[in-house]
Amino acid sequence: MAARQITATQTLEEFRTEFNALSATDFGDIATLNAGISATSVIGAVNELYSSIAGSLAFNISDGSNTQTVSNAQTMTFAGTANQLTPTVSATDTVTYALTSDVTIAGNFTASGTGTHTLGQISFASSTIASSGDTVTVDDNLSLSAGKTLTADNISSSQTFVDFGAKDVVTSGFFYTSAGPTEAGIVFEGSSQDAHETLIKAVEPTADQTITVPNETGTIVTTGSTAVVTGTMIGADTVAEANMANDAIGQDQLKSVVTLQILNSGGTVVKTLFGAGA
Repeated sequence: MAARQITATQTLEEFRTEFNALSATDFGDIATLNAGISATSVIGAVNELYSSIAGSLAFNISDGSNTQTVSNAQTMTFAGTANQLTPTVSATDTVTYALTSDVTIAGNFTASGTGTHTLGQISFASSTIASSGDTVTVDDNLSLSAGKTLTADNISSSQTFVDFGAKDVVTSGFFYTSAGPTEAGIVFEGSSQDAHETLIKAVEPTADQTITVPNETGTIVTTGSTAVVTGTMIGADTVAEANMANDAIGQDQLKSVVTLQILNSGGTVVKTLFGAGA
C-alpha cells in the first residue's frame, strides 16, 4: 500500500477523506484491539507486542542446581564427555546422545532393574554371573570376606595341582580321590619341595574298607620297615609259635639259661641242651 499524501493543491475535503481513511483503513479501529493488550495507541500496542514476543524468545535450562537463560539469537551447545557420551544434532530439532565405543567411567556404575545386564560375553542377572562362552576367567587374585563360602561342584587348575598355599583344608565330610588314567592318591612333599614325594594310594577295593588311625602318637610301620618295631610295641603273650622261625630262638634268647649235658661212658659231652631257668 502506497503512503497517503496531501498535496498543496488538494482541497480540505480531500484532506478530510484521506485522514479518515488513514485512521479507519490503515491504522484500524482502536476498539478492535485484543482485550489482552492494554495499550490505547498503535505505537503502544506495537511496543507491548514486542515486549511479549521478545520475552517468549528466551527460555531457561537447568540441571537441578544451576540455571542458565538462553535468549534470542543465542546458541545452546550440547556437549559430550570423552570416552562416555557423544551428542549429535540433526533435523528436525533433534539431539541424540549415544555411548562411545569405549566407555570410561571414573566413579561407580550402577545398573538397576531385575533383568539381565550384559557386558560383552559376561551377563549379570540378579546374583548370577554367567558367560556366553565356556569359561569366566578372573585374571587377578579372588578374595572372599571372612566367614563367606565359595560353593563349587568342581575345582580345576591349569597347572598339575591346586595350590591352597599355607592354609589348612578343613572338611566335615570325606575327602575323595577319583579314578583317573593313573592311580590316584595323596602326595606328601616333606620338609623341602623337591623332585621326591611320598605317595599314599589304595589297592583297587573289592568292597568298602575302613582303616582306623589309633588315638596315639607314633610312626607308621610298613612291610618295608626295618628295625622299627620295638618290644614296647608288642603286647605281652602275643607272639605265638607259628610266628617264630625254626632257628629264631637260641641259648642267647633264653631267660636265666640252664645247661644239661649228656656224656658218654668216657666222659665226653655228646649233647648239650639249653633251657630257660626262669
